[in-house]
Amino acid sequence: MNSKELNTLLLERIPEVKDAFEKETSWQEGINTGSIVVFEDVFMPYIIYCVENDLKEETNICFNFVEECVCSDDYYQKEVVEVAIIENIKSYDIEKKLVSHLRKESLESYKKIF
Repeated sequence: MNSKELNTLLLERIPEVKDAFEKETSWQEGINTGSIVVFEDVFMPYIIYCVENDLKEETNICFNFVEECVCSDDYYQKEVVEVAIIENIKSYDIEKKLVSHLRKESLESYKKIF
């Protein structure tokens, strides 16, 4: 998988980030913008928004997608999510709340990192 494919997958699975994605990538490489940048600057803020606003369904969708990526056989997909999402959890004031939403494999990944 490459950036374009992973960014496309994100937009398919989490269409609510489309406007933020377009704003963030319009001055970069569009759909080909590196996925670590996209996941850190577009997807992670959306996750934070969902958790802080107690949007249960949206939060579940986000963390199910994170888990799917971590469980992927695709190295790039897994690495992007571990670097851009899981490693970033530690930098937020709501770290414990975010960790509580991690699924089995993504929680294991978090524990290995920290």
